[in-house]
Amino acid sequence: MTLDKLNAVCDDCGGYENQPILQLFGDKCFRVVDGKATYGEFCVGDFAFPVDGHTCIGLNAEMNGGEITIFDNQTGVLSPSSELESGKLYARGVMIRIIYPTYDTNGETIELVNKSVKISLENTDTLTATEYPLHDLFTIFTNPKSNKAEDLINKIKIINTNLLYNVRVSALVIFGKSI
Repeated sequence: MTLDKLNAVCDDCGGYENQPILQLFGDKCFRVVDGKATYGEFCVGDFAFPVDGHTCIGLNAEMNGGEITIFDNQTGVLSPSSELESGKLYARGVMIRIIYPTYDTNGETIELVNKSVKISLENTDTLTATEYPLHDLFTIFTNPKSNKAEDLINKIKIINTNLLYNVRVSALVIFGKSI
């Protein structure tokens, strides 16, 4: 992506014409860059994770409360000291991308500050969900060798609260067997 396109991402960043940008480079490193200067990096070139199964999701979340369940481990209520069912596949890792349209249903440009959805994370001990605002997400959580219920997120959902546009959700969910 060219620098002028990256700077255009930040039209609403408080008047900074050359706002530093977080960008993923071909060497598998995220870097905070400002022009040719690099201020920090996070590299994932040596990342590896055992995979017993996977699924890819690419769905639209309708406007005004539309939801997409990224995964649901269907644990039921478990105490933190509970053991997971041996040999069963559980979602253990996820990468999520929220893709926003350029224009809303009125044909107006959607400003960066208005591009937001919610992510809902449900725990395994009370099945209580907590929602957090989210613009975009790139995360990997891993727990391939644990049988403890407390080490597992039960369910993740993306909720589109926007009244004037749908969003596209793309996700890769990684499954690992309990031991």
